[in-house]
Amino acid sequence: MFKKLTLGVLGVVLIGGLLFGNRIVPYAKTAYEKVRATAQDTVPISFQIDAAKEQLKKIDPEIKDMVWQIAKEKAQIKRLSSEMVLQEENMSKRYDEMITLRKHLETGDEFYVATNGKAYANDRVKEDLAHRFSVYKTAEKTFEKSKQIQELREQALETALVKLEQAQSIQRELQVQIENLNARQRMVDVAKTASNIHIDDSQLARTQGMIDEISAKIDTEEEMLNLAPKYFGQIPVSQDEIVSDRDILQEMDDYFNQNDNQEVVNK
Repeated sequence: MFKKLTLGVLGVVLIGGLLFGNRIVPYAKTAYEKVRATAQDTVPISFQIDAAKEQLKKIDPEIKDMVWQIAKEKAQIKRLSSEMVLQEENMSKRYDEMITLRKHLETGDEFYVATNGKAYANDRVKEDLAHRFSVYKTAEKTFEKSKQIQELREQALETALVKLEQAQSIQRELQVQIENLNARQRMVDVAKTASNIHIDDSQLARTQGMIDEISAKIDTEEEMLNLAPKYFGQIPVSQDEIVSDRDILQEMDDYFNQNDNQEVVNK
């Protein structure tokens, strides 16, 4: 199976080389970038946020290692400082001893009586003083080198502390940004959920139609009640509702007979 797959890939590369020549490499890179971008777009945002959280967790071991290195360097600088204090005390002691031997030589005495009770000739004292002076100069140079080393290590320690503070600050900022992204994504999810909620309001519309229909019928009946006294007759209860009782036929006869009599008189 693997052999067939390998032959298939080689075949595609060979055909691509024949078709596109030396342009096959940039074409392949462009295709790869497009496929990669498309694949990245299809990854859910929630998954990407979780991946960012995992990346943030991986920063913790690095910061812990930085803290350990700084603590270790602080301890070493403290130990170096203690050693330099001892060196300085030892140098001060050696200096005092050299001054004591020098003062003896300046007195002109032939012998120097040491603290152990032994007497030493001035030649032996000069030899010992020369040796002490050589050791003192070497110790002084060593002390100066140690002091320079201490200063450099303290500067490096200060730089490391600044980097640690920056790393911790960036870590906190990244954590806040991830929390912000998570909150924004939750708001988007809620908005999507709200937009997908479908409420069936057909029953509400039917009920509203029924209410409107009933209201229209009641309005009609109320109008009928208002018109009934005028067109169907009722006992009048006001002067405006009284209709005079007259004989329309008699009125017509009187009107036309009066006109006829008037015409005869005119003739």
